[in-house]
Amino acid sequence: MRAKARETDFSGRAVLITGGAAGIGWATAQRFAAAGARVLIADIDADRAARRAAELGDAHGSFGVDLAQDHQVVAMVEHSVRQFGRLDILINNAGRTDPDGLSAVDQPVAAFEHLLAVNLRGSLLAAEAAASAMRTSGGGSIVNVASGAALRPVPFRNGYSASKAGVLAMTRHHACAFAGDGIRVNAVAPGYTRTELVDELIARGRIDPAAVARRIPLGRMAAPDEIAAVIAFMASPRAAYLTGSTFLADGGSQVSGSSGAVAPRQAGQPALAGRPVYLVAGACSRLGEAVARMLAARDATVIPVDREEKQLSVLAAALGADHPVLPVDMLDEAGFRAGIEAIVQRIGRLDGVVNAIGAETLMAPRRMMGGAEPARSQGDDRQSSDAHLVGALRVAKAVGPTLLRQGFGVLVNLTSVDADVVLGADAGRAANAAAVAMFTRTLASEWGGHGVRVNAIAAGLFGDVPSEALARIPLGRAVSPQDVAEVADFLLSTGAGYVTGSVITVDGGVSISAGPDRSPLQRIPS
Repeated sequence: MRAKARETDFSGRAVLITGGAAGIGWATAQRFAAAGARVLIADIDADRAARRAAELGDAHGSFGVDLAQDHQVVAMVEHSVRQFGRLDILINNAGRTDPDGLSAVDQPVAAFEHLLAVNLRGSLLAAEAAASAMRTSGGGSIVNVASGAALRPVPFRNGYSASKAGVLAMTRHHACAFAGDGIRVNAVAPGYTRTELVDELIARGRIDPAAVARRIPLGRMAAPDEIAAVIAFMASPRAAYLTGSTFLADGGSQVSGSSGAVAPRQAGQPALAGRPVYLVAGACSRLGEAVARMLAARDATVIPVDREEKQLSVLAAALGADHPVLPVDMLDEAGFRAGIEAIVQRIGRLDGVVNAIGAETLMAPRRMMGGAEPARSQGDDRQSSDAHLVGALRVAKAVGPTLLRQGFGVLVNLTSVDADVVLGADAGRAANAAAVAMFTRTLASEWGGHGVRVNAIAAGLFGDVPSEALARIPLGRAVSPQDVAEVADFLLSTGAGYVTGSVITVDGGVSISAGPDRSPLQRIPS
């Protein structure tokens, strides 16, 4: 199979999943159990939760809980700790929707309050009770299941959208509050997912699946297991530098605008025999090299691309003879594209591309606000722009024809979090990062209907970080090339098959933190 997701071993880990008896929760429970975890399925339907736990096996358990009842939420966490002796992972998945489609004027206050009690207060109490238990065992991971409705208002689902927006804010707050205890907190925001609840709404005529598919660049709803794969990744050690992040898994819905999706050329992705083939542009940078080495170590064929021939030959020797290199100056547009097409024609396919061009320049140690102004010139600014922003276009132009022609593939752009928070005094870096992020979303919207996914990684402070900036990172360290490579590896895999148009922050929480001294980083107004 092509580009298969690398599974994490969760052996010995104790996992609590709310709403675990159906839909995304049940798919997540099965995934964790298959990876060796001990799973407690908590659900308002206690009988069904017990049956589900029995399906998983004797090592697992169940608990009936109404998240609208505070005392039951606390009892749920206590039961989990008693059963397993510890709690390592909480998946805050349970929630209600407002299926009646009422306007705010017609919305009963009691129904609104109950929805908030489950989706918002119940999730908050579960997270805080779980964090208290995790502290005693040295840390853990919390993944909150939000929704794309948290990011875009949905008419006549006012309570649901409001509650899920609250979940994202709660995620950011807890990420900062719990980081010192070794507890990471992140969120997944799924789009339309073909769960039992969605099937019920389709049957009632509340959802037109064909109309929904037309608004999604990938042209379809998600399967529950696709969302479960993202949840499991975020809870795993592979995502060790992610906290306070929201992983959008919606098939590109947020980036599609109102124009609708391009009609897909094919349903799903083809299953191809043999090793996946990945191209890494800017492979001689530290980030590019880390990605290339990781992919090669995981049984992929890697095509390193760079203009630095000597460094490229050293990398090629380290990777091995079965990894073809492409020494080319990306400014040579025709040569770049021709070189890629020649290699792909010889190998037969191109599964994914990681664009590391210029990313390291944006992530390098920077002058903080108030520091001495380094010498600058218009030439320096132009070179920086060409290296990163224009470089993203050059890579897309070179690999796009191949990916679109074959009807599958992934492009991952590496950039920085400067687009969202002021980390230094260089406005050019921030402008380039924001431009690359939006360019990524635009490509995702353009290419999704052709089966090609496009995402970006917005990495945090890198290299020799000034002490005053380091103190503001909740996880207490700078990002490493390996941190970025792990997320890139996942985004290339089928585990991220419903992720496109997403910009994943890999920054240790710096973009959502005011720092321990309460001196806020300067946030760009939204």
